[in-house]
Amino acid sequence: MEPIPLISAGLMARIAGMLGASGVPIERYLEGSRLSPVLLEDPVGFVPGRCLWALCGLTNQGEGLGEWWLDFATRADWRRSRWVRPMAHAATLGDALRSMAFHYSREIPMNQVGLTLDGPVAWLWRRRLGDTHDWTGSDPAEMYTVSVLLEVVRQAAGPGWLPERMKVQCPDSGWTAATGRFAGVRIEHDQPLLALAVPTPLLSLPVSIRARSPAGVELEPAATDFQGSLRQVLEPWLAGRLPDQQLAADLLWTSPRSLRRRLAEEGTSWRAVAQDLVFSRAVERLLDGRRSVREIAEELGYSEAEHFTRFFRSRAGIPPSRYREQVEHARELA
Repeated sequence: MEPIPLISAGLMARIAGMLGASGVPIERYLEGSRLSPVLLEDPVGFVPGRCLWALCGLTNQGEGLGEWWLDFATRADWRRSRWVRPMAHAATLGDALRSMAFHYSREIPMNQVGLTLDGPVAWLWRRRLGDTHDWTGSDPAEMYTVSVLLEVVRQAAGPGWLPERMKVQCPDSGWTAATGRFAGVRIEHDQPLLALAVPTPLLSLPVSIRARSPAGVELEPAATDFQGSLRQVLEPWLAGRLPDQQLAADLLWTSPRSLRRRLAEEGTSWRAVAQDLVFSRAVERLLDGRRSVREIAEELGYSEAEHFTRFFRSRAGIPPSRYREQVEHARELA
């Protein structure tokens, strides 16, 4: 079964941070977007793409941001994105764009980027993986992507460069009709992908892209199956609570019944997924050594430490305190 369309929590935190710095009361929109406030302080892992673009759409509608999204790549400093680092070794624009096409999906795995030669032009394109036609926030998401693609090409073509042709997914009454920034650009609307026409001679121009170190921990790879991506989506919500089936369904914009059906199709159940999540978080907390067993039990939502101990013993065969002792002993021997 196809995985959940995911976007890195780091990108979500940058977008939320820029919105907040622009005066948007971001906390007001997080709940409606089904995004955990915890991710603003600890943006590790992934969030459902639909939730992030809902945040973009709700803030766009509520705050009237409009063309703000066309400046986002510059405002948020696109060079801090993880996919930019390999581009620092590129000698030409063509090399940089090919590197971008290869590494971009690490941070935004719901998108696919490519560079396709077509006679005198090369199409730099972005395609969304999965059906996103009914998602809130499509316009700001597309505007943001346009701003990123333009910024990369402009590293060689100059700060004022615009493509002669551009394909967009929005209708002709969408965001392109509300801006004068693309005067003279021939725009094709209602396309299956977003694409900029880059003259092939530009691909041979020298380019120097300096990546900047992003804050936070390196991303783990996005899961390639539904169960794995569901776990990645739920992990940020585990602080102070047990995994909740209704919450999981809400994050996927579906019903608990549909969620159970999808898990059954993969040969598992909600109970199994929830227990795996709790056990993984318990092991992680035990190994960092900074919390007592009682504190870990409370963090994971257990009212009594004895209940947590019983659960852990059923999975590991030994109680959590003994598990920690064995690991610490093994580390001393090592």
